[in-house]
This record gives sequence, C-alpha cells and structure tokens, in this order.
Amino acid sequence: MSADGTRQRLLAQLGVRPVINAHNDLTGLGGSLPQGPVLEAMFVANESFLEVDSLSDAAGVAIAEMLGIEAALVTPGAAAATVLATAACMTDGRKDLVARLPDTRGLRNEFVVQAGRRTFYDRCLEGAGGRIVPAGDEISTSEADIEEAIGERTAGIFFYAPDAPNVVPFDRVLAIAKRHHLAVIVDAAEQVYPLDNLSRYVRAGADFATYSGKFFGAGSTAGLLTGTAAGITGARRNSYLAFEGPDAQAFGRHMKVGRGEILAAYAALRSWLEMDHDRRFRQYRRLLDNMRTRLEGFSFLSFSYEDGSVTADPKPPDSLRVRFDRSRSPKTLEEVVRELHDGEPCIILRPHYRWVDPDRNYLDIRVSTLRAGQEKIIAGRLAEILGG
Repeated sequence: MSADGTRQRLLAQLGVRPVINAHNDLTGLGGSLPQGPVLEAMFVANESFLEVDSLSDAAGVAIAEMLGIEAALVTPGAAAATVLATAACMTDGRKDLVARLPDTRGLRNEFVVQAGRRTFYDRCLEGAGGRIVPAGDEISTSEADIEEAIGERTAGIFFYAPDAPNVVPFDRVLAIAKRHHLAVIVDAAEQVYPLDNLSRYVRAGADFATYSGKFFGAGSTAGLLTGTAAGITGARRNSYLAFEGPDAQAFGRHMKVGRGEILAAYAALRSWLEMDHDRRFRQYRRLLDNMRTRLEGFSFLSFSYEDGSVTADPKPPDSLRVRFDRSRSPKTLEEVVRELHDGEPCIILRPHYRWVDPDRNYLDIRVSTLRAGQEKIIAGRLAEILGG
C-alpha cells in the first residue's frame, strides 16, 4: 500500500479527517508540517538507540554556535522552555532547591509581568512553583509600575515579545532588571524572522529567550531555550536530563524530549537559517494572488494582503484578508467558516469555526501553512459556498 493509502487507512480507522490548515501554526491543528531534512533527521534518530543526554548537549552546542550565543537547550515546546527557565531562576544551581520544586515556599519565586501583556502562556511561570506579579494595568504599564512590583522575593521579569504600545519596551525592562540584579525571561515563541530575532534578546542581555520549534519547521513538540551558559546549565539541572543519574530529584521528568525531536529541532533550525526567505515570500505572494484572482468576481467581497504573524518587524504578507459586505453577502461569516470546516476537504482558516465574533466581517486565509495547490482548493470552495 502506498504512503497516501496507509495514511488514509489509519485516519479512517479513527474517524479523523485531514485538514487544510489556513489558520496558522496552531498547536490544535498539529503546529507544523516538517519537511525533507527534518523528516530525515527524525528517521535517523529512530534507527537506533542514542544516549539522549549526550545528544541533547551536542545539539545545544551546535545550535548555540549557529546563533552566535552562549548556550541552548532543546525542549518539548516553548511553554516547557519557560517552565525550565523559571526553575533555573528559583533554584540558582543548588541541588537542594532543585529537589524541592515545585514547593517554592521561602524562595525568591515571583516573576513580574506587565499587566497589559498578560497571555495564557504566562501561566507557564507557575508550572515550577513561580508566582505571577502583575505590573500596571491592562491599559498601560510604566517603568514605575515595574519598579513598584519588584520586591524581596522577585526572581525575574517576564517579557512577552515583541514590543507593544503602552507597555515598557524590552530595552527598558532589561535595564530595570539589571539594576535590581534580576533575571529576564523573554517569550519569543514566534519571533523567528527576521533571523536576528533568534539571538537578539540573549545577545542584548536577557538571561533566557524561548522559541517554538513549529515556527521554524520543527515538530509541534519541539522548542528552544536559549540563554547564558549559567542559565542553561541551571535549566538542564531541572530537566528530565538530570533525572536519570545521581541527581535524580529533578522536577522536569514530565517534560521529556525524544531523540527524534532533538535532531529535528537541530535540522529544522539549520534549514531555516539557510533558507532563501525572499523566495519563500515570493511563493506566498503567488498563492495569495491565485486566491484573489479566483474570488474577485464577487462584488460583495474586498481584499487586502496582511502579515498574519505576531512580530513587530515589517515583512511581506502571508495572509489574504477577505472582507464581506454583510448587507449583500448571501451567507454570514459564521456560515461560511462552518461550511468550509464541515465540507470536503475540511478547511480551517481564521476565524476558527469555533470562535466566530458575530461583529467580525472578514476572514483571513494564511498561506504559510499550505501545500502548493491548496490555495486553489480553498478559493474554489469559497466560491462554491458563496454561489459562484
């Protein structure tokens, strides 16, 4: 049986349909589709047993050299990287404290977070026993607010990248932290392009920066923790790597990384750094143009090209925004996204069919997660649903 036939048979046994993902690198949709060199790396890793601690250390050294930073650690996603960074901040390399986590009573276990940049992801600060201390309010945060939030039990400041309006920018957060001798952890999960973003925060002086592997072509269960040599050593002491050995009290046993994910993260990052990104964006533009051309005949639709990523750096678009004139459209936005999902093939774009704001009048079709030709399928299904 062919590979396609085997895939279809396995999915059919479970009653699961393949999805054309035009939403984004959503974990709930699998995160990413690893390609050639990454799949090969995963295959190589699974051909034999390996000493995983040696593999992890070697990959960390190679990744740090590629990025021009002191140290790196492959983790099971960016969230786990944040947990390990906080664990390192609270234990300060001490074996007795490593054995205590997540019991942090009496330790410096507080992490200051700007209230206007709170996200679901900062809950990871609590995973190893940390405590979140908001600074400012949801409208704005000032440097004085951060200073006021710092106390005798503060271990670090958590910064959600990139910079944003009405909050304290990274360089000022870093200055405050250094003045108080506090660690800085940067959630840079999606900040993988321009390529300098993969090293800029640590090079500037942050103790840690976390990245999600799915955004540079690794699997959804791979991530990177980058940082200072001392910081990464501290994170490693709290990780699964320190569990099977003389210091078997490490908190992070549940955050294991398989040998396939380690090699895949290394191979994916190397491919990402060597990739012709101008060519990548030209390909995106062709897919966007193909969809727009197919849908331009609908007078109640209008179009624009957008950058769908969460980065501050301007870059070429990767999304087609389709606006609906609701007074003339034969279908509501909710009906359209639901029919795209329920039809064949299953198509998920933004807004997700489960979370449609009734006041929204546009949908976004992101092409960075599409295979060639899928843009035509999406445009064709949209045209069919809208009566064209």
